[in-house]
Amino acid sequence: MIKKNKVIGIILARSGSKGLKNKNSRPLLGKPLLTYSIEAGKKSKYIDHLILSSDCDICIEIAKNYKVDVPFKRPKKLSGDTVPSADVIEHAITFLKKQDLEFDIIVLIEPTSPLRTSEDIDNALEKMMKTNSTSIVSVSKVEDQHPDFCFLLKNEKLKNYAKRNFKVKRRQDIEDIFFLEGSVYASFIDSFLKEKSFCQSDTAAYIVPKWKSFEIDDIWDFINIEAIMKFNKKSKNAKKK
Repeated sequence: MIKKNKVIGIILARSGSKGLKNKNSRPLLGKPLLTYSIEAGKKSKYIDHLILSSDCDICIEIAKNYKVDVPFKRPKKLSGDTVPSADVIEHAITFLKKQDLEFDIIVLIEPTSPLRTSEDIDNALEKMMKTNSTSIVSVSKVEDQHPDFCFLLKNEKLKNYAKRNFKVKRRQDIEDIFFLEGSVYASFIDSFLKEKSFCQSDTAAYIVPKWKSFEIDDIWDFINIEAIMKFNKKSKNAKKK
């Protein structure tokens, strides 16, 4: 049972994004991108404690305005774009443990996936427990960029990426494969600290639809997600009439 385990949610939001400047605090339909992850984390029925790990003063202020715990300002050495998320998460876990705050399960909530909801978080945690898995990650089915449709470019010539003779296939004939799409990552903390990853030897999959799988890395992602949100909002309002 999830309720027998203490669950901590952690939002990672560093400054200095290269793909889209200040994306975590960039307004999306009238409020900072970061707030969508904050709201999802706060509405989860299983997350006992939600924190922000950030080196960005603006993000820290946003989190505090939403009454999210910011127990520290992330050290500079853990704020570079090459620092693994596992190191940042371990730092947060260790810091909290020194404050006598210990948890059993960790949920990573990334600001770059604003289409994720509290229901996604809760459903993923429930599936992790139901399948007796040590962790769970959200994935989405690869469609138009399936490896069977991809090529390498060698000496200006196309070479089939799948390492076999290329043959046009119907979509219904290709093997289903999935990619990590970023909405939800969860794990028992002991397993995470041992593996240094949410992808472990006993990881379950939480499948999300294509429209929910977009992540914000650049302005084009931002435009796509904003359009999806506007469409969803319009559809929701139309149903109320």
